[in-house]
Amino acid sequence: MELNKIYKLAISFISILLLITLIGCSNSDTSGTENGKSDTEQTIEDPQAGGTLNVAFAAEPDTIDWMYTGASSTRDIGWHIFETLFALDKNYETKPMIAEGYEVNDDRTVYTISIREGVKFHDGSTVTAEDVAASIDRWRKVSSVGKIASQYIESVKATELTIEIELNEVYNSLLVDMSAPKSALMIIPAEIAESAGEQPLKPDQLIGTGPFKFEKWDRGNEIVLAKFEDYSARTEEDWGGLTGKKVAYFDQINFKIVKDPQVVVNGLKTNLYDYGQSIPPDLYTVVESTPTIDPVTYINGYSIITPDKSEAPFDDLKVRQALNYALDKKTIAQAAYGNEKFYSFDGALFVPEQTKLYSEKGTDMYLAYNTNKAKDLLEQSDYNGKPIKIMYANNYDDYKNISEVVKQQLEAVGFKVELVPYEWATYLEKWADPANWDLVVIGWSTRFSPNELGMLSLDTSSSGWYQSERWENLIAQYSNVTTDAERKEILGEMNQTVYDELPFVKIANESTLDIKSTKVKDYDSWIGQRFWNTWKSDK
Repeated sequence: MELNKIYKLAISFISILLLITLIGCSNSDTSGTENGKSDTEQTIEDPQAGGTLNVAFAAEPDTIDWMYTGASSTRDIGWHIFETLFALDKNYETKPMIAEGYEVNDDRTVYTISIREGVKFHDGSTVTAEDVAASIDRWRKVSSVGKIASQYIESVKATELTIEIELNEVYNSLLVDMSAPKSALMIIPAEIAESAGEQPLKPDQLIGTGPFKFEKWDRGNEIVLAKFEDYSARTEEDWGGLTGKKVAYFDQINFKIVKDPQVVVNGLKTNLYDYGQSIPPDLYTVVESTPTIDPVTYINGYSIITPDKSEAPFDDLKVRQALNYALDKKTIAQAAYGNEKFYSFDGALFVPEQTKLYSEKGTDMYLAYNTNKAKDLLEQSDYNGKPIKIMYANNYDDYKNISEVVKQQLEAVGFKVELVPYEWATYLEKWADPANWDLVVIGWSTRFSPNELGMLSLDTSSSGWYQSERWENLIAQYSNVTTDAERKEILGEMNQTVYDELPFVKIANESTLDIKSTKVKDYDSWIGQRFWNTWKSDK
């Protein structure tokens, strides 16, 4: 018996030694990829500096002015060139970037922000307090986030390497707004901020402090960035996100405009591209089965349907309630995305990964699919049977698929429906006039504050001309909270307000599928393409 026990112990000890050896040999880093299949040899290679990264980019931006617009195509290029006073780390927490630190007075109305010494612009000049003040002034005028913060800002004073911001009342969202990756408070030279004013920056004005600098823009073809040799890096290696240590390993990044996803996949197979953006989920099996390609996934907001509330029929709450009950979101999402890896059902305004912003309270009506209730509400409402127009951008398959299924489901409960598709640029123009649509199908990328929720911006086309004293009061309350518990309570009330007033109907949370070559190493996925701290192996 004792010999048998000793034998078993010996076998167990040998097994443990083998397991430790295997773990030590594999030690692969899977960050940023869906399955990490390319990273087996990653840790035995040192990062290689140099070379060119070719990125197949799905949509050409209207501008690269990251302050001027919240468009993802602008953001994903802009944050390589520009940086902000404060930025979000990998856990969506606010950390300093160009700022060194800050202090707040006792009544929380004066913020004193110190600026890092010796931070270089791409033109060789050094960031001053005057540059920061001029950037804040422009942000308050052109940024959707900055315009909200501006209501609370009394004055901005620059002295040496210090900025003093005095508020007219307590506004605890100030640093959150300053770190927003949408319509960002990017720091640019004062001369450029003042001369550009409220117009988007021209190519020769694209001067920032980021690890890459703007080189050229061949419209319709490519946008080229080059390594900034004098980049002023932070030292925090574990912050991630948009702050902490950044190293530009590539000499050049070419963002090539490629709109056909099949061309993108084929281009990665033949080494024409190193990274490809926005691949449809139905190509996932092709990607997964290609040994030289890694899938890359990250959260990307959610799809919604926004009614025009400025006129009939959706100015009537009963009609909006009928809309919500008529829609089977699970069927809609399956038609739009296909692969269940790329969508999920959650009724909250923010996603679970955003732990400080997420609350599931108030979302009970999210999946309230009931065709009988929809029919009853429609009969009780002022709807007169006139066809409603569903507008969507026809160069996005998910918008097209959502619109077609929604049409079927609405007609099943008594609506008459007309689909109105436009290509993207025309769609954006038509959006501004309520005469052009009754429902609009759109996707909103990840937001980081209630102030950034454009689908709830009061009395705008993006919100379908939403008017709500209740929502306005909640935004004001949120700006003054001091504890996480208070914040969660208000976020729950915000969710409830959306389902009580139905300014929009949420379909599903989205995850984006990008792809990269297995030669691209140490790539860290977050909420969009970031190409610092990553490099390309020649193996």
